[in-house]
Amino acid sequence: MNMNKKGFTLTEILIVLVIAGILLALILPNSVKAIAKAKTAEGKANSKNCNAAILACYVGEGNDWTNCGSFSNLTSNGYTNIDFGTTVAISGDATVGYTCK
Repeated sequence: MNMNKKGFTLTEILIVLVIAGILLALILPNSVKAIAKAKTAEGKANSKNCNAAILACYVGEGNDWTNCGSFSNLTSNGYTNIDFGTTVAISGDATVGYTCK
């Protein structure tokens, strides 16, 4: 009988797939948690930066809120160059001021 066959047996391939599945099952939940944690941290940082830009706008405009209520005004007037995307929203009005959430 000639035993010089090359290749893997079905059992060996199945063992490798089971080990890969176990490793994936261990890694995937931690990755999902890390991504969620990173997005939360990004949102908090963007909110702080947005609030700082609104305050700079308020002071720069002579204590007037009217030009500080939109991202386009903050960016075009030079108070920030950050694209906050959908992580924060400006709320409030020109009489009481604005905040980012």
